[in-house]
Amino acid sequence: MPSAQSKCTLFLSAVLAAFISLGDAVPAYSGLAELSETSGDEVQDRQKWYLMARDLHRDVKTLRDQQFERDFRETVNMTAYEGVRIETPLLKPSDGCLSRNFSAERCLSRIYSVLTWYKENWSFMEKENLTWSLVKDIKHGSKRLLEALNSQLQIADGQTDQISSAPLSVRSAWMRKTTTHSILFNFSSVMIDTCRALNYISKHKAAHRAKDTKRPADWSSDKNSFT
Repeated sequence: MPSAQSKCTLFLSAVLAAFISLGDAVPAYSGLAELSETSGDEVQDRQKWYLMARDLHRDVKTLRDQQFERDFRETVNMTAYEGVRIETPLLKPSDGCLSRNFSAERCLSRIYSVLTWYKENWSFMEKENLTWSLVKDIKHGSKRLLEALNSQLQIADGQTDQISSAPLSVRSAWMRKTTTHSILFNFSSVMIDTCRALNYISKHKAAHRAKDTKRPADWSSDKNSFT
């Protein structure tokens, strides 16, 4: 029969083993930097940017398709009008949103400037006979997304990169149709690239740093998410 001393030794050994096991199961952190380089609030903000952009793209695409079906009913494919579209701002590889050298800081700044152009020229669309509820939703969605991005960028009035373009003017019913189509088509393309960029940023806690890169293969996983 074990002595009282033996029982005590066995009990202490069991307690010590359990303590060591618990220490292995629950890691200890020496500082907040080891937990995350980005706060939970910042991650949530970036997820909200993506969701706002996704909703805005959906509305722009819907209005684009409605206008095309109404004004170009005899044509099935939008590519047939590629040669008559006017130029409006787009996101380019050099903007840091599409290239191998992905730069969130440069990309967000360019997205802000391009969206500002569409917002400031949206009055042209308000004069068209389009679905008014969508026209209002797009205007409101653009304003909300710009405000959200500016909360990160802290851009003062007049400090955005000014995008120069000729005033939107039409001299015929045909030009009005093609100009409206051009704006909606290009705006939709901008929002596709914006959604991809914001989706990437929302999924990578350190993607807002300019040194971060995005390989072309990484974009391929997103390319079918937006049409």
